[in-house]
Amino acid sequence: MIYIMLSGIPTSGKTTYVSFLLQKPEFYNAVVLSTDNYIEKVAKENNLSYNEVFENEIKAAIKQLNVDLSEALKNNRPIIHDQTNLTQKSRAKKLKKIPDHYKKICAYSVIDLEEAQKRNKTRPGKVISTRVIMSMLEDFTIPTLDEGFEEIINIPYSF
Repeated sequence: MIYIMLSGIPTSGKTTYVSFLLQKPEFYNAVVLSTDNYIEKVAKENNLSYNEVFENEIKAAIKQLNVDLSEALKNNRPIIHDQTNLTQKSRAKKLKKIPDHYKKICAYSVIDLEEAQKRNKTRPGKVISTRVIMSMLEDFTIPTLDEGFEEIINIPYSF
């Protein structure tokens, strides 16, 4: 069974990579863990933007992500974890919940501030401040096998 954790700042291509993964046979039955998906769904249901509902919905989104994780593990399904997972500490907290029979992979994406800002402008209703993006870039550490992953994948910059 496969567990793949994505790692990278917002706008770095993680969710686009998820779409690519879901086309592969080993991920047809995968559970995608994403607080963004939950928040975007709530926003759409209420005719609001992501930014307008984020603050009120993030706690519920995290709770739902944990429910989805428990169900995926109980049913032994492949898991794609689509969050920023920027630091070794944040990745370790999530990785320790994954049983040993799962192959643990981390796919990360690195982009620079200029490209992040350019992509950020194309996301109406889901814009992240430059200050937040800069802070996330400073916090980001490239994942390593020492963290407990069996494989590390560098998602191509232009993916």
